Amino acid sequence: MTDALENPTGADAVLFSLKANGVDYLFANAGSDFAPIIESYARRGEGGTVAPKPVIVPHEAALVAMAHGYYLVTGKPQAAMVHVNVGLANAVMGLINAHADDVPVIMLSGRTPLTEHDRPGARRTPIQYGQEQFDQSGMVRELVKWDYELRYAENAGNLVSRGYAIAMSEPVGSIYLSLPREPLCEPAPAMGEGATPLQVAANPAAPDPQAVEQAAAWLAAAKNPLIVCQRGDPAGKVAALLAALAERHGIAVSEVFATRNVMPSDHPMLVGPNLPELLPAADVVLVVDAPVAWIESAAQPAVTAKVIHIGPDPLFARMPVRSYRSSLAIAGNTARTLAALDAALDEHPSQGDTRREAAVAAHAAYRAKVAKAAEAGSRGPASKAWVAHCVSEILGDDGIVFNERGAPSPFYTLKAGNRFFGNTPAGGLGWALPAALGAQLADRERLVVCVVGDGSYMFANPVACHQVAEAHGLPLLTVILNNGAWDAVRLSTLEVYPDGSASRANQTPLSSLSPSPDYTMVAAASRAWTRTVEEAADLPAVLAEAVKVIADERRQALVNVRVRPE
Repeated sequence: MTDALENPTGADAVLFSLKANGVDYLFANAGSDFAPIIESYARRGEGGTVAPKPVIVPHEAALVAMAHGYYLVTGKPQAAMVHVNVGLANAVMGLINAHADDVPVIMLSGRTPLTEHDRPGARRTPIQYGQEQFDQSGMVRELVKWDYELRYAENAGNLVSRGYAIAMSEPVGSIYLSLPREPLCEPAPAMGEGATPLQVAANPAAPDPQAVEQAAAWLAAAKNPLIVCQRGDPAGKVAALLAALAERHGIAVSEVFATRNVMPSDHPMLVGPNLPELLPAADVVLVVDAPVAWIESAAQPAVTAKVIHIGPDPLFARMPVRSYRSSLAIAGNTARTLAALDAALDEHPSQGDTRREAAVAAHAAYRAKVAKAAEAGSRGPASKAWVAHCVSEILGDDGIVFNERGAPSPFYTLKAGNRFFGNTPAGGLGWALPAALGAQLADRERLVVCVVGDGSYMFANPVACHQVAEAHGLPLLTVILNNGAWDAVRLSTLEVYPDGSASRANQTPLSSLSPSPDYTMVAAASRAWTRTVEEAADLPAVLAEAVKVIADERRQALVNVRVRPE
């Protein structure tokens, strides 16, 4: 069957427009509202190409996270479609995580049919009365840049194009389109072969030259400047530019709370995340597109320091409370701003050589501390730092890690930017495993490792995730950090009450996951290769065997590692 469908419908127009805008996949969890979408795919047949490839995901939070992970490694937003309000409710957690890290998802859902009688797509079942809401979009409005409800089939393609353009205009972010069944069933205008999108994303903004000049003058004159970063862009431009700028001009870099690592671990200007020590000593601080640059109660810049924030939205207006001091806020595409700043710094004399020597020494001390921490956890039950070290050893030049409740990025050895993806500032649990599947779908040949705490693994809907891995031939390696508890709950309690009753309890209330399930059996139900590691010393050999299975047999693997409490 050709892609030039006769008598196209609103559903045909939605799928056609998604593909025309560059969307490769439709991650879907279907319901009765999907009937016209399903019919459209059936009419196209197996040879149809002018539609995203459908990927069935048996849980809505997982399918949004898969779209999230796909974007992180490709820079291409994908479509996620769920069933009316109930499916959207499950998808909200995924949208919370995407919103917190400015990740664009083209979020679609059905909506209960609006009519009760003769229109195509009108109501047929009792649940279509119970599922109707006055404002279904209100469930996600705070988490998206734009939302709308389709009313007429002739608007369908144009609305998809507009949503995509808004999603990809900086700062990028998700959009939501609600799709009642009637307009999906109704006739739509003919669609020409090879049509181009109606709208395109706005060009990335350039920074103000005077502001860049001011920032350069401050940084050049500084005796002890510090760059704080947290995430790069999928294309790797920010990583390359920041690494070059820091070394050329002798500016130390602290990468904190990384969601997408920016610097390679061996970069001589990378001095570690110890902001309580580094931040008060800096006389100029450059914050590079970091939503959470530091924790105010733990560390602040010196009163006399100049603080510069750069990024598409350097004030992060979507955050209700973010009170970091700002001497200069430069709005613009992050990569363009770094390039302009690098060029401006060339025109100013600086103490770059002296600053570079100090940063190199700090880098060596920081990496020695990391190595010492890993070695300390290499006997008995493993520490998270030891697991990070062992995972680093198998990554090679191109492998990537999705990390949730594992050791933070400084404990990994990363060859370049965008090799580590951590859970977002929102901290919605269950993100890493399906996000890693999305990354693996984007590149089946790349080694993708998901390092996840046992509590987070449960939140990830692992039965659904392992089924997707098998169904689509995604050879993901999952490493579970099994300590039989929600350590984050225990540690946060100790932060608030360091000398309280909970600190003396044998078992912190509301944190136990004992008795632990046999997680290997969950994965084995989908024919995964599995192993359990009780002793830290055994982990390197088991991980090496898992990588061999992935390479030779092209199937998923899971390693359940007994880890000590942190």
